[in-house]
Amino acid sequence: MRYPFCPLTFSKKFKKIFSIKRFPIFMGVSNNKNNYIFENINWWINKKSGNIQIHPKISLDKLYAKSHGSGTIGKTWKDHHELFFSLVRKYLKGTVCEIGGGNNSILNKINNYSEIKNFYSFDKNLKLKKKNKKIKKIKKFFENSYFKKRNLSVDLLVHSHTFEHLYDPNKFLNDVKSILSKNGKHIFTMPNMKPMIKKGYANAMNFEHPFYYDEKLVDCLLHKNNFKIIKKVLFKKDHSIMYVTKIDNSFRFKNKTKSNNYNEYKKNHKLFKDMFNYWKKDIFKINKLIEKHKNVFLFGAHIFSQMILFNGLDKRKVIGILDNDKQKSGKYLYGTNLKIKNPLTLKKINEPCVVLRAGSYNQEIKKQLLEINKKVTIV
Repeated sequence: MRYPFCPLTFSKKFKKIFSIKRFPIFMGVSNNKNNYIFENINWWINKKSGNIQIHPKISLDKLYAKSHGSGTIGKTWKDHHELFFSLVRKYLKGTVCEIGGGNNSILNKINNYSEIKNFYSFDKNLKLKKKNKKIKKIKKFFENSYFKKRNLSVDLLVHSHTFEHLYDPNKFLNDVKSILSKNGKHIFTMPNMKPMIKKGYANAMNFEHPFYYDEKLVDCLLHKNNFKIIKKVLFKKDHSIMYVTKIDNSFRFKNKTKSNNYNEYKKNHKLFKDMFNYWKKDIFKINKLIEKHKNVFLFGAHIFSQMILFNGLDKRKVIGILDNDKQKSGKYLYGTNLKIKNPLTLKKINEPCVVLRAGSYNQEIKKQLLEINKKVTIV
């Protein structure tokens, strides 16, 4: 077992603060109920810095064997992608590289390629219909060697909700730095984890998001690796934070102290203990509220439902999972025997009950459910 280390201090002194036994490793759906893989999911805190991680981590090949379609459905994600593209648009010049764009690739929004020399898109599960000779599709994980072998530099490197998946942020940032041109820009968006953890959102940390990347830690990592933050933009208070950065080698001397100034043990320990206690109380409350209902559904064929199902929810009361992604309908929530149904199913059900714990998407979904069936009870 390879022990975790803090990406800033490199300290290996951690202690375990919470565990859920036999948790599904994939936060998506499956065509059948067989061959699920489960692992204990454990949260550890570094005693020196307060950096929090999931450990042990799942091998990337197992974890990303297939795509789960996150970030593709709903107004919230649509608004997020629009804001991110507005941030990126003016830098779309020269050689562009996007990492992990998938269905949400900024390629879907580009209409004019006149100032773009080439667009390199790295995504193992890439499904892109758009055709243009300037687009180079690379169906594998990002490697800076791809550019080094070809003696290429990149004028713009973009990634959306990729940073939180990284196992070694320092290596990644160094790889990015090694291929950026002199005036190149590194622009990305990622979950704004601190407010998400404060509100107990299950999608903040899990097997796919193994580090607690709060804003302060990300700032420190960028400074440590000689990136200057040009601009930061928040999308909602509890959803995403967007960064526009560039290389500034003077940071090597100016900000050495600043980049290591992350001593959050007490704050982070309390923050996560409060979240774990909130989960326990919330699941107890849900179990009480669904006792009197016959037709109980969970909303979301994703980590939101898995986190409560495997953390104490009374599974006997649940008859199915609701999800807006049509490609998930009829399949099973990974790790369970629960089938996914379209929310329109509620039209035919008398007084249905829906357990809704979808983080920053709650209001959008609540409005939808009440429009489908005014008698729905939302827990």
